[in-house]
Amino acid sequence: MIRLLPALFAFCLVSACGGGSDGGGTTVNAPGGTTQPAPDPTGLWITSGPGEGFAAYRDKLSSVSPERSLVAFDAAPSAAPSTEGTGGGFSTTYTVDDAVDEHDIVKYDGTVLAVAPSRSACCFILEDTPTAESADALPPETEPQASTLRIFTTDPASGTAELQAAIQLPEEMTAEGMYLEGDRLHSLLSSGWWGVFGPRHIEPGYWESQQVELHTHDISDPSEPERVNRLEVEGGLVSSRRAGDDIYLITRHTPAIEGLIPYPATEAEALANADILDAVDENAILPTIRLNGESTTPLSLDDCYRQDPSHPLATDMPGDPVVTTILKISADSGEVTGAACALESIDGISIGERYIALTFVRWDLSSDATLLHLLSLAELAYVGSESVSGALYSGGNADFRISEFEGVVRLVTTRWTGDPDDAFEHVLYTLTPSDDAPELVTLGTLGDTADTRLGKINEDLYGVRFKGNRAYLVTFERIDPLYVLDLSDAASPQIVSELEVPGFSDLLHEVTPDLLLGLGSDTDLLPKLELFDISDLKEPASRSYIPLAPGWDWAYSPAQYNRYALTYLAGEERDRLTVPYSAQRWTDERYEQIDRIALFEIANKSDASLAAIEPVGEITLLPGTVSGETRVVLDGGALYVIAHTDLLGGFWSNPEAMRSISD
Repeated sequence: MIRLLPALFAFCLVSACGGGSDGGGTTVNAPGGTTQPAPDPTGLWITSGPGEGFAAYRDKLSSVSPERSLVAFDAAPSAAPSTEGTGGGFSTTYTVDDAVDEHDIVKYDGTVLAVAPSRSACCFILEDTPTAESADALPPETEPQASTLRIFTTDPASGTAELQAAIQLPEEMTAEGMYLEGDRLHSLLSSGWWGVFGPRHIEPGYWESQQVELHTHDISDPSEPERVNRLEVEGGLVSSRRAGDDIYLITRHTPAIEGLIPYPATEAEALANADILDAVDENAILPTIRLNGESTTPLSLDDCYRQDPSHPLATDMPGDPVVTTILKISADSGEVTGAACALESIDGISIGERYIALTFVRWDLSSDATLLHLLSLAELAYVGSESVSGALYSGGNADFRISEFEGVVRLVTTRWTGDPDDAFEHVLYTLTPSDDAPELVTLGTLGDTADTRLGKINEDLYGVRFKGNRAYLVTFERIDPLYVLDLSDAASPQIVSELEVPGFSDLLHEVTPDLLLGLGSDTDLLPKLELFDISDLKEPASRSYIPLAPGWDWAYSPAQYNRYALTYLAGEERDRLTVPYSAQRWTDERYEQIDRIALFEIANKSDASLAAIEPVGEITLLPGTVSGETRVVLDGGALYVIAHTDLLGGFWSNPEAMRSISD
């Protein structure tokens, strides 16, 4: 099934594209023991000498730009899951990498529960499933909610929580998410109408005059939070991550220069741009950065990475009127401890143990290629670039298509062939930095030949999950092939097995090395959970199948495209998880809708042959309120639901008795 939307409305966190690169003369040792041709002695990105940064920016906007075409992305409700469970007594944000935290609108540390304001209306728990004939089915009239970040302390023994403080947010700013650890709460704010910068739009002017802020509060006394730092960055939010003691903030800035044409299409427009830039101070190009009201200059235009025009990957690359910034921020103090910038656009990021991976869709190749840039995590130093065929589609699932393990970057791309009889080509790449130059070397590929094909004819790629030396892939047209890949030899990745079951999985979660959980849809596109036995990698088997909305005409789960909507808590013998879903149908000429949170346990997880998904119960919410902003927090036997502005509390053993504890 092909799902297409214009690029303007596609929000893939990690986009990608590519092509191939020319090799050099020396060799580099690959993890698998083979040798690969070494690249050219200089990388795609270089730094500038005095005045060269501004000259490079001026040159990009003083020449006729290559023709651009809108790119269509597979932006269907995508999935994305992540962390392995907490191993402690409470659940945390579900992330792509267990060791790397991601900002979210709800954060919990076992005592403090921080809730950022929702963009949506209020939500209420209901005793009975409502219908359109019920007056209670319509959202009640409510007063506009104050834009505050609320801090609660919880009492899991009673299933309750108490509001300690409400932090007023600045006007015109939207809370994108938070980080919470110890006595520090970091809130990430944006002035964008929907927050993140997202994939590049055809008109960068839409993103002028945006601002991102990171506020750090001392919450050692939750009832009296004290702001200790306010970092303001001019630009639009790309994304952020927390790794170890540092927060990495990636933004993209379009200077607001009056009269400047971002992509000059004629010689006259190019000459006009040159005249405008001749009269502009180069400091006007860089984003303004303030810490506690004082301007700070962690960046220099001459130190920004820019393309080497002689590099093979720079051929016909379109110029962009943007500056991408990567800031490394102390999670303890909130101060900027490192910075890097590039005179290039970035669509998405991935952070691993050693590297920051930056990805970018090649507009000049009509999204048929992905540029991948690596920076070292510690120093933000440039490591190298490569271009690979295809892109990281599938909306929120794109984050799961790229991973770093033991210094090797693995990613899976999809290329549209243009052939209606065989529209997709899915390829896995393994890459590593070269020892000889700032370049990336392709170690191995899988899926680019007939005998290693990933997916049958016209099957799109849905779920992807990397775990150590394994990868799990799900393609779909009507029947779901689950692929298990062996990546232990990075130079020669292999398909270990393939299992066909009806439907597909958007989100894949490794319960144990012997069990894999999939959240997706059946052949009627109704949400399902399925548990796979992978104890024998060559013969995976389905052990448990749970439909979420049997008998309904239409249904979906926001966890299929927003990993944060899934809550997963690992236990010794049993794991717990919650999945929100919405369903609709017509019955006897009457329209019905339900919005629920389903509770499940995975039993017998130590024996894959006996493991099963067991339903525990459901929480019914007001119709129309289940969304990607619904969150659930588990703490021992306590259960907390954050549904827009409402906070519900209760117990896992009796979810039907949840009650509002917002006040």
